[in-house]
Amino acid sequence: MDQPGQHTPPPGVPSVDLSVTYQEDPPRTWTRICLAAYALWAAYQAFQLLPDELTAWLVVCAMSLLLLLCLLAVPLSKRLYHRIRLADGELRVGRERLPVASLTPVSLTAAAHEPGRAGLREYRASLTPDQLKEARRRTNALTRPRLVGGAWAVPVGMEELVVETVEGASLAIATRDRAGLLGALTRARGEG
Repeated sequence: MDQPGQHTPPPGVPSVDLSVTYQEDPPRTWTRICLAAYALWAAYQAFQLLPDELTAWLVVCAMSLLLLLCLLAVPLSKRLYHRIRLADGELRVGRERLPVASLTPVSLTAAAHEPGRAGLREYRASLTPDQLKEARRRTNALTRPRLVGGAWAVPVGMEELVVETVEGASLAIATRDRAGLLGALTRARGEG
């Protein structure tokens, strides 16, 4: 008999705990600050220019809107490409959907033992210039894992979690809470 949230897969398909959920949304603080500043600026300009110069007010608001879009480009792209949801045995990162059963338990265990940013900084600091040059050469010779979600790169302030699928493809997931996502994936995969 199955445990709650656990389903019995067909033979050859690994079991997945469907009750495990995880959600990671980008912070909205910068977006709210920018929108509030734009609203105050538009209101100030309205008091200065309306009702006499409606066209000037519309032009000022439109030009200010272009500046606002530049300021919100990174938060919008993080929201579009790096939003993470894990539910019903499916991992959604941005535009992509991956079945949790397609991730290998070995890669999840290996990712748990990888050093974080601080560990990598300490390692780099301990290398001599020649060792650092050799490490960079070897790293550049490797093929990079494909970034999941549709973005070009991992944004500043986010960490990379590299996992492997049963087909052998290496995938990189940009996350703000590496340990939380890794724990949820491990629990969902039924390995922890």
